[in-house]
Amino acid sequence: MYFTIHTLDGNPDELLAAKREHFDPVVAEHAPRFGAISTVTLRTDTGLTVYNLWLDADGARSFTALPEIQNAQRVSRLPAPSSFVRHDDADGTDFSAVP
Repeated sequence: MYFTIHTLDGNPDELLAAKREHFDPVVAEHAPRFGAISTVTLRTDTGLTVYNLWLDADGARSFTALPEIQNAQRVSRLPAPSSFVRHDDADGTDFSAVP
């Protein structure tokens, strides 16, 4: 699995509102077919931290390159991440799938 951590600086409430309104609907439409497993967004004192889990890095890269995703990023006016961490060999368990 492939795990990413994005840190966005700014007002956390404004960032989250913009993400929810302009970015998340487009992500929800396209991300699953590129191997997105889950995403979690946390408010912090300085902005947002977004954690994403993917089946693999190739799917994440292909998703990010989609014109629709690039456009949603522009429309949302979210800042570029101040930090971006990648983990190419993540290991995880989906406990919702465990009986």
